[in-house]
Amino acid sequence: MKNAETIPADNSAIKDSKELKETKKTAPAKKKSLLKKLDPETGKLLQQLSDRANKKTHGKKIRDHEIISLGLSLILPEHLTALQERSLSEKDRLNIAHEDYQKLNGKITLDQFIGKLLRGETLLR
Repeated sequence: MKNAETIPADNSAIKDSKELKETKKTAPAKKKSLLKKLDPETGKLLQQLSDRANKKTHGKKIRDHEIISLGLSLILPEHLTALQERSLSEKDRLNIAHEDYQKLNGKITLDQFIGKLLRGETLLR
């Protein structure tokens, strides 16, 4: 009979450990995952880099997020400036030039500024 009494105690211990494991699994993750969609060309490039990086005989698999993280860490302020310049339309460039002209020469309408440009009275940087 003593064996029968100890068996339920063991079963309850097993149930307690299972409940503990389940609560650990449902705990929120420490790292916040952020998913961004890639255009097909960038996705293809990432896949090619991943394939090349994983052509090795030893070691664990290099994951895509590791490649992306390394690439992002290599971006310099000059790269960001170049990206910002590439994002400007011609109208944006004209507005920037107009604002710069006004800072040096006083208020002038955009139409007057365009007229000065066409007549060659002022040059863009």
